Amino acid sequence: MSPHILIDQDLDELSHAGCPEGYEVLVQRNINAFMQTHRITLEEFDHYCKRLNVAIAHRPRSAA
Repeated sequence: MSPHILIDQDLDELSHAGCPEGYEVLVQRNINAFMQTHRITLEEFDHYCKRLNVAIAHRPRSAA
């Protein structure tokens, strides 16, 4: 499967209230792994990191 599809799915998951705590760490690891294995470019890496930051900033929090 395309790394772009996988990253998009991961980033979309962050918008759900039921997303597990700490999921953003997994997303960042996946983005880093795709960059290290040259499956995404530096420009794509930058784009996905920016999207991850936005997703984290707007992530719904469960009422605890």
